[in-house]
Amino acid sequence: MSSRVASTRSRWERARVKVLPLALVTALSSCAPHKTLEGSVTERLDLSFERVEALASKTEVSVSFLRPQGAGQDTILKVAARLEGVSLEPRTAIDLAQRVGGAEGPQRGAVSRSVLEEPVRAFPEIARGELVFDGYLDSGKTVTGELHITFVNGTDVYSGRTIFGRFEATVP
Repeated sequence: MSSRVASTRSRWERARVKVLPLALVTALSSCAPHKTLEGSVTERLDLSFERVEALASKTEVSVSFLRPQGAGQDTILKVAARLEGVSLEPRTAIDLAQRVGGAEGPQRGAVSRSVLEEPVRAFPEIARGELVFDGYLDSGKTVTGELHITFVNGTDVYSGRTIFGRFEATVP
């Protein structure tokens, strides 16, 4: 019986040697930043990314979610907002659904995607949406923020769907 106990012990020890590294990798990977946007659009599109860039000019601010593709990069998602009539301040929400220049003017926000071997994609108008930066967009720095978007109902495949998430962007 002692040989059976010894063989059982060695089996358990072998199992522990295999399971322990797997548990450690799983625990460590759950602490890694989650580099994907969420929402019902993810049922149709992969919104995982490698890095995020935020750009601002006097007339527009944008945040682009990027993934390397060969020698270039795919723009997984780009959210841009016209700054006409608003100031870009930390923790101040930019209403992406708002009309600029009156009820017949264009929307403040626009969402697009440009991925190799996919047609350049424009999304439906935004029913509700906000873009928030937690700090100023200073060149050479990083800035955190968040976005949430619900598209208008309609006949487009993305109509009525959502995109949301937090991000940490570099400012070139």
